Amino acid sequence: MVASTVKPRRAPTSDDYAISDWFMTYGFAEVHDNLLVGAYPLDEQDVAVLERMGIERVLNLVEDQEYAPGHRQVVEAALRAAGIEEHRMSLTDFGRLPAERLEPAVQEVLSWMRHGVLSYVHCRAGRQRSAAVAAGAVAIYDGLSIDEALAYVRQRKPFAEPLPHQREDLLTWWAERSGLHRH
Repeated sequence: MVASTVKPRRAPTSDDYAISDWFMTYGFAEVHDNLLVGAYPLDEQDVAVLERMGIERVLNLVEDQEYAPGHRQVVEAALRAAGIEEHRMSLTDFGRLPAERLEPAVQEVLSWMRHGVLSYVHCRAGRQRSAAVAAGAVAIYDGLSIDEALAYVRQRKPFAEPLPHQREDLLTWWAERSGLHRH
């Protein structure tokens, strides 16, 4: 398969909607057909942006303690009210991406891609964990190497950059699932 020729969606601005500074600053980008990666929504207005875009499912990679008090409950309620299905697979911010956690996250996103579900994968800023999961899904979906998939995601969301140890974890996961051994 060849990487899609996705026409990126324009990130929202304060002129478009009343959104949180965090969501506007870190934003999001469509990194593949029907797959967006970005920052975590913090309030009803941020979720309203996702709803207006037609997002059907969200993969939330954020741990509960990353939310300010009360924000998680507000976002959960707003997602429910918007009819957006949320799945959670928390990964530690700035932490490792163990294969046993990465594989189910990638498979979930891959399933949505294969079914044409407009999806949003987020971590806190949409730069590391979500970029790694998206790159894994894009690699499998398009038959690319992890390096090619990361470059593809970065081309559409330039600040998407897993940390060096996360990149190593992603490469190790890829080698293990491909039957290769990394030294």
